[in-house]
Amino acid sequence: MPNRPHVPDNQIQAAVSKFKEELKRRLDEKGYGTFASRHEIYGVLMEEVLEFEEAARSSSSEELVSELYDIAVAAIFGAACIEGGYVDW
Repeated sequence: MPNRPHVPDNQIQAAVSKFKEELKRRLDEKGYGTFASRHEIYGVLMEEVLEFEEAARSSSSEELVSELYDIAVAAIFGAACIEGGYVDW
């Protein structure tokens, strides 16, 4: 594995805290309604990934980070929906 700088724990904890804020913002904005299916989860994730791809080509680092949080929120919320038994297969 290449020799890379280590990300300090406090930076990782700051990112986790920011993720929690973004998840709360999403829930406040869109509500607690579950994803209906794995296909909906996939569609939301792919939309977020495409927005990340677009940001990677032309946006600031702030926009890039914002899109990464959007991907994380969609993924974790999707996992919560599946693990809670709310997703129709």
